[in-house]
Amino acid sequence: SSNFGSIRPLEHNFGETPQEKKASASDKMALRASKRSAGLLPLLLLVALSYAFSTLTFVSLSTAPRRPATSRVAQGRERSRVALAARGGEENGEKLAVGDVVSALCPDDDQWYPGTIEKINDDSTFCVKWDDPEGGPETHDVPLDGIRKIVIFKDYKVGEKVEAVFPDDGYWYPGEVTKIGDGKFTVKWEDPDGGPEESEVDPKEMKYPPIPYDQLAVGQKYQGTVKSVLDFGAFVDIGAESDGLLHISRISQERIENIYDVLSEGQQVDVWIAGKREDEGKYGLTMVEGLTDGPARRAPADLTPFADLPSDEWFTGVVARTAPFGAFVTVTLEDGATADGLVHVSKIKDGFVDNVDDELSAGQEVKVRIESVDLDSNRMSLSMREGFGGGGGFREPVDLTPFESISSDTWVNGKVARLAPFGAFVTVTAEGKSADGLVHITQIRDGFVESVEDELSVGQEVEVRIESVDVDSGKMSLSMKQPE
Repeated sequence: SSNFGSIRPLEHNFGETPQEKKASASDKMALRASKRSAGLLPLLLLVALSYAFSTLTFVSLSTAPRRPATSRVAQGRERSRVALAARGGEENGEKLAVGDVVSALCPDDDQWYPGTIEKINDDSTFCVKWDDPEGGPETHDVPLDGIRKIVIFKDYKVGEKVEAVFPDDGYWYPGEVTKIGDGKFTVKWEDPDGGPEESEVDPKEMKYPPIPYDQLAVGQKYQGTVKSVLDFGAFVDIGAESDGLLHISRISQERIENIYDVLSEGQQVDVWIAGKREDEGKYGLTMVEGLTDGPARRAPADLTPFADLPSDEWFTGVVARTAPFGAFVTVTLEDGATADGLVHVSKIKDGFVDNVDDELSAGQEVKVRIESVDLDSNRMSLSMREGFGGGGGFREPVDLTPFESISSDTWVNGKVARLAPFGAFVTVTAEGKSADGLVHITQIRDGFVESVEDELSVGQEVEVRIESVDVDSGKMSLSMKQPE
């Protein structure tokens, strides 16, 4: 489990079992005991440090400062950049100020490290002083999008079990809060091992113990943090002794084609325990309530009736549920066939959609087009936008009747309205009525066109020919090439 506030962060227990954690904890206890019993150790350390300092001084004169190293500890620190209050800290989007504890993206190696805001620069960047520069620069200027403010959890109560950093050796040990002081807590150690029974600990060096594996039960709900994303799924930290695997097939009831469109590191998700492997001390997660190991999932809907429907035909649908990446809409045909399809967040309307729930809600009636149907994967993609990226929702097709009578040899003045990877939409006028037609990328000029943007720009005046008009579907095809 992770903790933002630690001066010496724990290495990430990726795939670590409870048995392995216990072994590592005992090793640390042995080290702690040896440190307390070695009477000559301080003197030996002083001699060693003096020698190391002289060596490092010589090296620093001949080499440039290096960036923070990406050691195992550094990697563990990067992985722990998002934590819940139950794990010792929480992310907070409040305005940054000098003195704030943060996790920031080091520009030298694109890794996340803990630090403190030392200065706010005139160019709106922030001077971050690293907690442990590891031989590299002590500060870096970091832009706002490379900083996450951390609020240290301070609401521990007397009698609560915690894990805290022992001041003498910097390792984490179990204990109990016995006293709440002025900004600090007194922790009584479970096993003082010859050392002090209690220590005063800063809250940034405290956290609640991880949830024991045997207390996890199938069906329990947790809020977790995505720690890493892979092609087959994601590992999620729910505050247990190890991270759980959220398989791609358990993210949604619908097939997820690209997991990176749905999940990202640091994202907060609601998950349920899907299953446990007692012999390995591992567990699986699901984002679909009730989708646990055991009974099979419901049979998928038959998408065959939807396969041959035109992509420019509009259907009435009802939002079944929303997700961070879009909305699932139930579409029912006149013959009674019904199935759910995904309206991706990019297909809800023109422009950027920050939050799906701000646009749609379960039970809402919407107009959608069927963009594609994949019978092999049993997946249907829907859109609430007009064809070719226009419009933002449902609109009646434009009346193209005035353009039907114009010969394909006639050149018409037009203006580029918008660009797309496959061509350009050009606005033309006939009999006082204006409409947009598509100049496909192959009709911009003779020869191969690699990029539409290299040939045309929005607002540019062009001459086009009207090659075809489909009044029923409201589509018009244009060309900028000479007639053959």
